[in-house]
Amino acid sequence: MTYNNSPTPPRPLPGEGSGAQPMRYASFQHRLGAAAVDVGLMIVTLGIGWFVWWLITWNEGQTPGKKILKLRTYSFATGTVATWGHMSVREFLIPLTVSIVSYIPYIGWALSIAYVVVEIVFYFTKGQRTFTDHWAKTAIINEA
Repeated sequence: MTYNNSPTPPRPLPGEGSGAQPMRYASFQHRLGAAAVDVGLMIVTLGIGWFVWWLITWNEGQTPGKKILKLRTYSFATGTVATWGHMSVREFLIPLTVSIVSYIPYIGWALSIAYVVVEIVFYFTKGQRTFTDHWAKTAIINEA
């Protein structure tokens, strides 16, 4: 008897294909592009329009940049689209926690750099899921 301890990919949503067409994880370039689009929209709308759009698209498991690039956040455990509450943890509470930790005297900057490095390393070693994805139990899927 053998055991497979590797994580299972998200299952397709009911009614979306027969399961023969597996979902594709978003590439590093797509994720980086979505982040760049988010920053660009934030600058153009002075943050206000982007913030309102950001809160609205959370219900669809997306941010404005992810919506434009056709990426969506799914719950890794169930394979369903991430809910508004799930997205608030992933897109707000986790970055807020990292930001607060970065202000720890003497070691905050080192922890911030370590977090960014761990994010990138996790992406390339754990089935294209970052540390934040593992922490929030999500997966970013390319729907294009």
